[in-house]
Amino acid sequence: MAESLDELKRDRRYWQRILRFAGYYGGKTDGILGPQSRAAEAKWLATADEIKAKLGQFDSRSERNIATLLPPTQWAARQWLKLAKPVAEAAGCDVRIICGTRTYAEQTALYEKRPRVTKAKAGRSMHNFGLAWDIGIFSGKNYHGEHPLYETLGKLHSQVTGLEWGGTWTSFTDKPHFQLNRYTSTALTRKAFEV
Repeated sequence: MAESLDELKRDRRYWQRILRFAGYYGGKTDGILGPQSRAAEAKWLATADEIKAKLGQFDSRSERNIATLLPPTQWAARQWLKLAKPVAEAAGCDVRIICGTRTYAEQTALYEKRPRVTKAKAGRSMHNFGLAWDIGIFSGKNYHGEHPLYETLGKLHSQVTGLEWGGTWTSFTDKPHFQLNRYTSTALTRKAFEV
């Protein structure tokens, strides 16, 4: 999984596609990072810096993963984390964003992993479009895969405009998962992304 923007940018075509999906790039997805791609990247980074200045900065792992998200998703993630951090701290824990954007290749690798860690093939997860993130609850360095805080913190999604929480899903409950709703389905999101 891309755990930083630098890792995400290694797949140059995917990075161009993400920049186009964000509305910053209008060129070809040819993997050549020329002047147009670099200008689009500069806009992305400037917007990300503005969001960070307005909403604050968090732990280094969360920051690396937030940086991979589309700027509107970064806004939502920072709003949510600003609400969640004090609640987790009051319970003697910390909450971190442990996964952001995944390329199609990364999604395929996760899908093929056994035991299965995702039900979504490449292009069928909002993580593939910079619209989703997953969280982890920690006590010091200890990660908690199960913890009552997932439920408590998940309910904070209702305080962030357009944010959906996987804990409300009926077919497959995913309490660590959050996503920004920009499209009514993954299929429509994929169609817009793959233009």
